[in-house]
Amino acid sequence: MFKRPQSNIYVKLVFTLLLIVVPLYTVSLTLNQSGEEAVKSEISNSMQANVHFYLGLLELDISKIVKLGREYMADEDVGKLSVVAPVMPDFEKTAALLRIQNRLLLLKASSSYVTNASIHISMLDRTISANNMVNPIPRDEFRVLSAPARQQNSPFITWHNRLFISYPYPEYALSNRDPVFLLDIEMDQKEIEHVLRQIIDNKEGGSLLVDHDLQWKISSGENEETDHALWEWVSDKVNSGHSKGVETVRISEEDYVVSFEHSNFLGATLVKYIPERNVTGPLDKHRLWFWLLSLISAVIIAFFSYVIYRVIHRPLRTLVRAFRAVEQGDFNQTVQYRFKDEFSYLYGQFNGMVERLRVLIHEVYEQQYRAQVSEFRQLQSQINPHFLYNSFFTLSRMAKNEDYENVTRFTRYLGEYFQFITRDGTGEVTLEAECQFARTFMDIQAYRFSSRINVSFGDLPPGCRKRMVPRLILQPIIENAYNHGLANKKKEGRIEVVFQEQAESLTMAVEDNGEELSDERLNELQAKLRYTQSEPETTGLVNVHRRIQIRFGDRFGLRVSRGSLGGLRVEIRIPAEEKTDHVPIAGR
Repeated sequence: MFKRPQSNIYVKLVFTLLLIVVPLYTVSLTLNQSGEEAVKSEISNSMQANVHFYLGLLELDISKIVKLGREYMADEDVGKLSVVAPVMPDFEKTAALLRIQNRLLLLKASSSYVTNASIHISMLDRTISANNMVNPIPRDEFRVLSAPARQQNSPFITWHNRLFISYPYPEYALSNRDPVFLLDIEMDQKEIEHVLRQIIDNKEGGSLLVDHDLQWKISSGENEETDHALWEWVSDKVNSGHSKGVETVRISEEDYVVSFEHSNFLGATLVKYIPERNVTGPLDKHRLWFWLLSLISAVIIAFFSYVIYRVIHRPLRTLVRAFRAVEQGDFNQTVQYRFKDEFSYLYGQFNGMVERLRVLIHEVYEQQYRAQVSEFRQLQSQINPHFLYNSFFTLSRMAKNEDYENVTRFTRYLGEYFQFITRDGTGEVTLEAECQFARTFMDIQAYRFSSRINVSFGDLPPGCRKRMVPRLILQPIIENAYNHGLANKKKEGRIEVVFQEQAESLTMAVEDNGEELSDERLNELQAKLRYTQSEPETTGLVNVHRRIQIRFGDRFGLRVSRGSLGGLRVEIRIPAEEKTDHVPIAGR
């Protein structure tokens, strides 16, 4: 029975008011002192994170370009033109040149940072580029880009205020000989400037990408004097071992907050800076809090009403969310409440209701499982009369023909078949035993249909042989192929059984080349497997699908489609390994 609350909401409201008002005055006294450092720290962290993010994007895009360039070094057409061009027919040489240019166009289109891509072939004394078809090799540019003394800690080479990535072949040519061929990729500095402008979140700030060896720089273009001063400052910082940081730098009587980070891959440093006054300016707003303290006292009554709303509304909102979770099927939902008041009673009743629902659902699920087990045992107890008398007719014919060797083998197959199907000791067998039973069934059918049906039974993966599975999940699918897929196939019928092992599952596929599977029939079978709860059929594909899902969960079961042979393909999907957290209801 519900007990009188030991504490009421009013007391909690008064206590809450005291907790709010007293600390408020205390915090206001120290607000200005801590505000400046807090804002500086937040802005510094934001700037550093911003620089790190854009530097990561640049590294990612440039690394893709470098990787593509290395892949283009193995191009077959380039190799042929570099070695055997003089003996190549003109039409073949022209075709190779066109293919090379097309690949260069693809390389250029792969990144917005690429403005041109060219291949210089020494034997032809020709340059093939994405922007121009074929031109003589520009010797000054070729000499700079193929020089062995280029930087080893950066992919870039600068020449006449242009930025390149070059790939000479061979990479380390003799000093008195040109490389066989050279691939160069020219970077689009305008696009890099566009990215640098995106980093800026203040009109008076700027950003730049600089080489720490003072060979080149790309800036957002806002302040050339500041950019040049920071270029030298950052170079000294990086060369002294500082890879990143946020510092205040004074340039031309102005203090700047500078954030920088060095990239070993690019051999360059990304820099972002803003005037310090833009950082400390917003702190003036915090001084207004001293004047607002008196107004806060005047609105305490309104705030008190708001607190009442919060104290009552929050527990109700928690309860409503819990109800919605239960409505969506989460019956493990519980709500906790520490206090002894009216909400404690409501929460307790809700938890009790959910627990009772969970018990009822468990009972219904267990009844459903037992019904499925009964269906399986009923299916197991039924011996197809057609299969039985056809087997005896086959046996009679072999005996009449005095084919005693096949009579012996056939009767052994029948014995193994009926021994397995009438076994009542357990609902599960090893996958190896299940497959052996399916092979026995196909061996029996081979005596009847060998003249018109060929069968192929793949090898079971060794790691899955001891996997425990429900009985009779493979043989009914094979029997379905004989009885329905190939019932009217007069010759050249085919049934294939294959096994495909994945990381977390094993798929057993049974496929035939029957010609009578219509799209309507296939859609009907797929619908039956999707809506098994409303399907009254208790044999065949649906029965196997139900039992697999009850045993292993909804992720597994049967899937039907039109196979590569033209007939029905049935895939049986089960877990590759036993999951220790799954226990059938019957064993609980």
